[in-house]
Amino acid sequence: MPKVRDFLTIEQALSRALEHLSDEDLQATKKKKITFRDYADPSKQDRNITLKDTIDLDIALMKKGKGHPLFDVYQSIMEKALEGQNLKPDVTKTLLNMGERVGKLMGVTEKAMEPSSPGGSLISPKEKENIYNAIKDLEEKITNLKSSIK
Repeated sequence: MPKVRDFLTIEQALSRALEHLSDEDLQATKKKKITFRDYADPSKQDRNITLKDTIDLDIALMKKGKGHPLFDVYQSIMEKALEGQNLKPDVTKTLLNMGERVGKLMGVTEKAMEPSSPGGSLISPKEKENIYNAIKDLEEKITNLKSSIK
């Protein structure tokens, strides 16, 4: 029986990411899916994944509209480690980042509403997922800003 992965770990994020990727999707890494499964298995020895591989995995997932779970888990781990530090955010940088995410949300939504989009005049399930992911990214940034200025 496989070992249960801890919540909010790189292994957990990697395991979830692999559910959506094939060997073909992983070509940029020059590794097979089985190698990444070993990295995600807490019972295996020497299972350190490179930062470049995690970036390549998140890029492959983003191309499929599946978000960036490895980046999200890194961000969550860092935020948890800094809880209670009352670090002042760079508000200008944070607002610019939020503006970028608002722009992404607007672009994804506009594309989905175009009559020439895959769903035509209706929003397809894939387009809904892309809009939802863009909203989620924006909500996370807003929540982080709120919690950091308390």
